[in-house]
Amino acid sequence: MYYLGTILACIIGYLIGAISFSVIIVRWRHGVDIRTTGSGNAGATNTARLLGKKWGIAVVFLDGIKVVVVAFVAVGLSFINNSLFSQTSYFIPCIFALIGHCYPVYYNFKGGKAVSCFLGLLLVVNYIYLLLFLFIWWTTIFIFKKVSMSSIVAALTIGVIIWIPHTYGVDSYLYKWNSWTEFNAAWANGYIFTEFNWMHTLTPHQYASSIVEMQICILIGFLILGWRHFPNIKRLKNKTEPVTFPKLTNEEKRKLKLERELIRQQKKQAKVKKTKTTNN
Repeated sequence: MYYLGTILACIIGYLIGAISFSVIIVRWRHGVDIRTTGSGNAGATNTARLLGKKWGIAVVFLDGIKVVVVAFVAVGLSFINNSLFSQTSYFIPCIFALIGHCYPVYYNFKGGKAVSCFLGLLLVVNYIYLLLFLFIWWTTIFIFKKVSMSSIVAALTIGVIIWIPHTYGVDSYLYKWNSWTEFNAAWANGYIFTEFNWMHTLTPHQYASSIVEMQICILIGFLILGWRHFPNIKRLKNKTEPVTFPKLTNEEKRKLKLERELIRQQKKQAKVKKTKTTNN
């Protein structure tokens, strides 16, 4: 019985992943539900449309960090000196954080499209995958100006590369639940991709997830991301997907500024009205 720690970490991971920072931030700044305005998606891109790119970047960071936090929670459980917890995987709970982000129990199961959490998953697995994803993402968006296309192309590239076992420092797929011995040999070779499992080296127990487990986790993350982008894929196929951040005319910029100011004024008036009601 090695799985209790992993199961518990998955539950915690889902609950942490279900926290939607785009919903929280937009409601705090504008007093509206992000899922009822703009594209209707609870994500960084829609946040950037409503609040500006700085807030969009903040949402990407916070949603990605959720996954990293879940990984550390799982590693913390593996410190428990008991066979039920000593072999707690931190990759599988990260997938549940991603699922929680897309289908959050706190927000009627209507969440984001998984891109930010997928970035967090790549960081946990290997920072080189994250850097490669970002390079492809920025290159694609520079050319096509469409976030959906950039996200899909970058994720697809990673989804292909993960099936090349030699990049891990081994010449075959490791499938055993505990691949500590095999990874020790890979780490000794100094391969750049042997950052996999580095969190397991922090624990006092000799345990490391298998390559197959990590590959499956990234694959599931990619499939969820693809599913959440299915409407975008259809529009891309039909050549009807709009440019994410079109160049606005001065008149459009002025109109957008007025709309944001109107929302701020409405929020301020509602706050004053609430204060007066409370005092009375």
